[in-house]
Amino acid sequence: MTNTKKVIKRTKKVNPKDLAKERVMAIIRESLEQVNIDYEDGTEYGMTKGTIIVHIDDYDVQIKPIVPKAGLNRYQKVEYEEEE
Repeated sequence: MTNTKKVIKRTKKVNPKDLAKERVMAIIRESLEQVNIDYEDGTEYGMTKGTIIVHIDDYDVQIKPIVPKAGLNRYQKVEYEEEE
């Protein structure tokens, strides 16, 4: 009898919210490059994955993509009632 190990390959499920964030950030990075504005990966500054730090004028601006919490795909607008 030969000694064989069963190899189980698992694929990581692609999160559509992560894909949406990546797509938006790619558009932002491309836009910044087109107008010659420097930016860097935010992880180099201790920020979370996907965050970029934009160097503009004398300031830095952090851009971080955030999606609605689990179970929601869209943000809900807040509607205020006017008091009479």
